[in-house]
Amino acid sequence: MLHRKLKSQYIIEQNDMELKPEILAKVKIFILAGPQDRFTEEEFEVLKSFVDNGGSLWVLLGEGGENEFNTNVNFFLEQYGIYINSDNVIRPHYYKNFHPKECSIGGGVVCESMWRHILKQPADKVDYDFSDEKYKLHFQYPYGSTLNVSDPANVLLTTGPVVYPFNRPLAGYYCNEAKGKILAIGSGYMFHDKYLTSYKTNDVILEYILKLLATNDIQFNHLDFNDVELNDNKTFTDIGFIADLPKACLIDSIGSEIPADFKKMFDMSLCSLSNRLLKDVINTYQQLNVKYEPLKIIKPQFEIPLPALQLATFPPIFSEPAAPPLELYDLDEIFSPPRSQLANMTGQCLQALQSSKNPRKPPNLKELENYIKECARITAIINEQHDMSPREILNVVAHQIVTYRPYE
Repeated sequence: MLHRKLKSQYIIEQNDMELKPEILAKVKIFILAGPQDRFTEEEFEVLKSFVDNGGSLWVLLGEGGENEFNTNVNFFLEQYGIYINSDNVIRPHYYKNFHPKECSIGGGVVCESMWRHILKQPADKVDYDFSDEKYKLHFQYPYGSTLNVSDPANVLLTTGPVVYPFNRPLAGYYCNEAKGKILAIGSGYMFHDKYLTSYKTNDVILEYILKLLATNDIQFNHLDFNDVELNDNKTFTDIGFIADLPKACLIDSIGSEIPADFKKMFDMSLCSLSNRLLKDVINTYQQLNVKYEPLKIIKPQFEIPLPALQLATFPPIFSEPAAPPLELYDLDEIFSPPRSQLANMTGQCLQALQSSKNPRKPPNLKELENYIKECARITAIINEQHDMSPREILNVVAHQIVTYRPYE
């Protein structure tokens, strides 16, 4: 689609040869769309002469910058205050596109005359009353990187306050007195067919850029770049690289100067494996008359302290816990009334006498004394702490019976 759009207005030619002055002599716009090779010093001189003579140069890269595309185009752009970083632009949360690197940027057109012109065109706009109308514009910036822009160049597009890193340049523009122009954008994918057909703002930005580079109808002034909010470029630690090369302690570095490249602080030799003694080791086999053959794996034998576990067919039966070691009590003896206890005691004694072989044999005096004492204990005549003889117990009982005699 981009080719058809350009072909309708311009004559398009593709150059695969080395850059020479005669090639760019009849060219108005020279586009470097994702160069994947390094330029020579002579080619940079040709580009510099092309811009100084009023030509327009358009540079497009993508995520990763120079490192990803294996080019040195920044060496040329730095002369004009433009540098394409080797980073990525990411949308922190989901919005429209599925991939986080397909960024939908709002408020990223910071050149005032540019966003006022785009607002008049059929672009994608947000129906919301913003304090600054430039936030109504949304354009797609997929798989791109940020730029560093300084004088004499100016910023046309930024990441805005939503896309990370925040408020970083995306497009740098330079124009000299001879109307020679350089435009560098960190993403060439924003003019892919997918984004030109689905998003009108990208199509409008493309037409604006072509008009800016091909003609002199668009002129900027210092007021167009007054309200540009930019944040400093911040670098973060390469956590993945440091995790692969751990250092046990950094105490030795106290008091010493830390190098500018922090990667030099890691000792790579600690993880190296030298084969310089391999030849001597092989010769030792011959000296010892040992056959040289690859080492065999020795299967280790582990001592298992417990047998292997097996699934039980039936659930295990656990034994009931033992009874608690409590003192035994005769509940009948404790809770029965005194009359029942006396009857049980008398019945036991009579049963013992009846079961004897000689019923006429006189009772044992010792058993009789125990019977009297037990009856006295049941009837509370004596306490368990006091020990009285059977005669004294009978005396106490006789005195109590006498007191019950009726008066005449």
